[in-house]
Amino acid sequence: MNLGIDFHDTLSYHPDFFRELMVMWRYPVYIVTGTPESHRKETEDQLQAINISDNMYTGLLMGYEYEKKDMTPDHFKHMREHKTQILIAYDIKIYFDDNPYYVDWARRYGILAFQTILSPEYIKAFGATDPYFTCHLQEKQFDFIDKLGIDRK
Repeated sequence: MNLGIDFHDTLSYHPDFFRELMVMWRYPVYIVTGTPESHRKETEDQLQAINISDNMYTGLLMGYEYEKKDMTPDHFKHMREHKTQILIAYDIKIYFDDNPYYVDWARRYGILAFQTILSPEYIKAFGATDPYFTCHLQEKQFDFIDKLGIDRK
């Protein structure tokens, strides 16, 4: 039961939970990121900064090369396919990712995919500082609850 965990805004959102999961998991654990291979060292440093050491996971699986300015809807289509190819190649059966687009695509290939739901505070804070922050994709996911008249407060 190989485990895959998206790095940015999944593992980095709740590192204590995922650190504990990784330590307890008896099978291979892979950290998956859409970050390009050319940024591997920076990504490894970011993992170290949140106390995720390389002995806690089997491998760091990187994205393809792109520039942030190229993050159009087509980018997300290509990245969902790239990430899913990685999940299949490394026989990852269970996968955590915050991006609903990637989770939906992975589940179509028989991967048990869990979407990490980010707090509104987290989305607001990071969305204000990074123009390429993509977690706003899940921001409106729960609007249907409002339409049902269910109080969420």
